[in-house]
Amino acid sequence: MKKILVLLVFTLVQAITFAVDIDSLRKVIPDMEDSEKSEAYKQLLAAVEEKGKVKEILECLDEWIAFEETQNNFEAQANLRWNKIVTMTNHAADSILLAEAPVQMTWFMHHGEWERYYDTWDSKTNIYLYTGRVQTALREAQTILDDANSRQNNFGRAIAYQLMGIIYESIGQYDQAVDVFKQCLGQLIDSYRDAEVLTNAYDYLCQTLGEKKDFKQQLSYTKEWEDNIRERMVKHKKSRKQLLGTWIACKCNRASALTGMKRFDDAENDLREAEQMALEHNTPLANYRICLVRAKHALAQGKAKDALLYCDSLQHMNLKAGGDIPLLRADILTSMGKGQEAAAIYRSLYLGKDSTFTREMRMQLDELNTLYRVDELEIQSKLQRSRYLMGIGALVVLALLLFIFYSHRAAAKLEIEHEKLVDSNERLEQSYKELKVANAKAEESSRMKTNFIQQISHEIRTPLNVLSGFTQVITTPDVTLDNDTKADVSMRITENTRRITELVNKMLAMSDANSRTVIERSDYVPAIQIAAQAADTSRISQNDDIVFDMQIAPEVENIQLRTNLQQAIQALVMLLDNAQKFLHEKHPLAKLAKRGTVRLFVQKNSQMIEYVVEDTGIGIAKEEAEHIFDEFVQLNEFYDGTGIGLPIARSIARRMGGEVILDTSYNSGGSRFIFSLPMDA
Repeated sequence: MKKILVLLVFTLVQAITFAVDIDSLRKVIPDMEDSEKSEAYKQLLAAVEEKGKVKEILECLDEWIAFEETQNNFEAQANLRWNKIVTMTNHAADSILLAEAPVQMTWFMHHGEWERYYDTWDSKTNIYLYTGRVQTALREAQTILDDANSRQNNFGRAIAYQLMGIIYESIGQYDQAVDVFKQCLGQLIDSYRDAEVLTNAYDYLCQTLGEKKDFKQQLSYTKEWEDNIRERMVKHKKSRKQLLGTWIACKCNRASALTGMKRFDDAENDLREAEQMALEHNTPLANYRICLVRAKHALAQGKAKDALLYCDSLQHMNLKAGGDIPLLRADILTSMGKGQEAAAIYRSLYLGKDSTFTREMRMQLDELNTLYRVDELEIQSKLQRSRYLMGIGALVVLALLLFIFYSHRAAAKLEIEHEKLVDSNERLEQSYKELKVANAKAEESSRMKTNFIQQISHEIRTPLNVLSGFTQVITTPDVTLDNDTKADVSMRITENTRRITELVNKMLAMSDANSRTVIERSDYVPAIQIAAQAADTSRISQNDDIVFDMQIAPEVENIQLRTNLQQAIQALVMLLDNAQKFLHEKHPLAKLAKRGTVRLFVQKNSQMIEYVVEDTGIGIAKEEAEHIFDEFVQLNEFYDGTGIGLPIARSIARRMGGEVILDTSYNSGGSRFIFSLPMDA
């Protein structure tokens, strides 16, 4: 009777108002049972979700989960636990999700819910990626792959590959991204996953191929994608309406590829189909994707005004759902002959990317340091456990010694065995120390190589972006630029061309840095010619921020060297470049300059000609005198450089019978490098 009365009250509450009263539901739920209680929780959750407060939503889900646990309803629990993860993701509750994910992953694992298990892990890893912790995200993706391989789970493998692809694509490594996206797709197709999951894999792959401008392959995969959608409509009995979102994404990628191939009529047909579908599937993301492709399609056909209108719409949507909209606007303005407006955007993007790179670089360095510290703590913990076990072992040995001593048996033999054990323990501890040192060196080497790759990527990408943007500006017909803008553009093009050329030369030289091949010395040149040409090549005398002083000893003026002129100049240029980079603006000897002074002395010492480079820079500690000649070493990572100049300079010198050293006796502030070449004929 009581149960019937409760149901009548609940029905009356629903009949009075369309909006569910949260307080009324909470009052009647405790007296409900079984399916009626589940239905009441469903109504309560819908009402709480309308308020949009994540804390209340999660509390409601926890109550509902607790009830379903009492009913042993594992399917309902799985759905509700996944609902918690989705709620936290949709409300950007990152800190809560990071704490909650391991709890739900453990439950999914114990109940064999492997898809939800890996989906939850994916949500957790994406937080690392979107908050700039790229190294942590990549490490987590590799852990997911290892876990999936151990379980032979294709869906887990696909999640891991997709994460890796997103990470590689975000740092501009498109070839690696394409490779892992293909592996992701292969795992999903083999498992006959649902259309939504496959859509993400195809979409990521096709968009990355578009970024690579591999339009032919992009078009090929959109055809495969369409065939897969039709197959699922038949095999899995999915209606066209259920797959509209997938169709729109596929059509947009196909239209993008056709536009890139200049097949504009075919691209127009696909865009119209996508727009018709969007009338039924009216979502902000679908409209954004279509508008983005429309803008690029119009620009490729020379319809700049139409393209600009689409670009305005994209900026108004403000979804941040792909595409570099400011760069697209700059390209459109360039095609319209509005060079000054385009130049302003390119300059803003250039400065913004530099500052973003610096911020991300520091964040990733902090992240690497954190990871390295965690690994070091793990090693220390293992060492402490090892010492603890060794202590227990020592106690056992001592007890055995006492037993044998008091039993008067084999005392002499025990002494010998004890000495062997002590010696073995000492060797084991020494081996462990050596292993720890080797591990630290390997970690340091890995860190330096990672920094080098990131720096090289930045050094190449930044000047290429500048050249691409400003070249479009000045080559566009009917572009009018004032004299100041022309001078600025010309200066930036020249400077960035020189940056790329110097970097390529350094990379080529680095490939020979470890070589022991003797450099042929077939040039007979005055010793002072090497100094003069190196100073000119390094442009050090043209740097207004530096006081440069070159002094030639009288006894050197008429000396001829048998050497390799270009290699000798290159080695000396790298020493001069190094001196310029590490000047300190507050050095007491830098009174006449904004930053400091560099001096180049050419002198004779026994049978060697010495080129001595002194600077008033930040200096180098004596204990680092040899370490700085190792590849990729940068003692101060917040100065420009790649860490390869000094190793290359020393390699060149030694292969010509000379040497490059750091003079550790120099104590006048800054540093002094000595580059010596033999005078023998």
